[in-house]
Amino acid sequence: MIEGSGIKKVYRLGLVEVAALKGVTIRIDRGEFVGIMGPSGSGKSTLLHQLGLLDTPTGGKIYIDGMDVSGLDDEERTRFRLKHLGYVFQDYALVSELNVLENVAIPAIMQGKPLAGCYASAASVLGKVGLSDRLSHLVYELSGGEQQRVSIARALVNSPSIVFADEPCANLDTENSRIVLELFRSLNRDLGQTIVMVSHEAWHREYFDRIIFIRDGLLDEDRLRQENPACTI
Repeated sequence: MIEGSGIKKVYRLGLVEVAALKGVTIRIDRGEFVGIMGPSGSGKSTLLHQLGLLDTPTGGKIYIDGMDVSGLDDEERTRFRLKHLGYVFQDYALVSELNVLENVAIPAIMQGKPLAGCYASAASVLGKVGLSDRLSHLVYELSGGEQQRVSIARALVNSPSIVFADEPCANLDTENSRIVLELFRSLNRDLGQTIVMVSHEAWHREYFDRIIFIRDGLLDEDRLRQENPACTI
């Protein structure tokens, strides 16, 4: 499903080059719920942004469903993201002027689908995340946990191959974090949804099928062997 080979990312800060990723090679299979973990500044979110086509790697190759996506131009990447990928961010990234139904329908509307169908799809997926009674509510009327469930519904509305979640529980308390993680696990187990999630919380590990550990822009090979003895990278 996802194959990354020698992924590198170098940022230029004036005359200084900072290597955030130094050649990461991974494979994520269809239907896996994979966690990306490591110390702060290790390259976790940078790796997710490369895999999710939110950024362009400096070097290496990324294949999704057998397609080399690392060479797509900006317009092609946008179309691919819209059709095949979904995203959940720690700050929810909802549009405050729109209600819940409208927020979730945005990716479907951007595909040019009929409006009635977009809203029907949005209502259906909101039911899956337990928010059928919040369709007409505005963002400020929701709790943080409800807002994150709205963002999850938005990520799912176009039936993506993969959902990428970047620290989705960072702004939530433990109770709401567990609600979100239980929802991810349910989507993964019941619907076979592939999920790739960045986390820094040790207790989140119980939800993942497998963990990819990153340290200093590289795979933490020792930690990988220790935590995933039966799994390949």
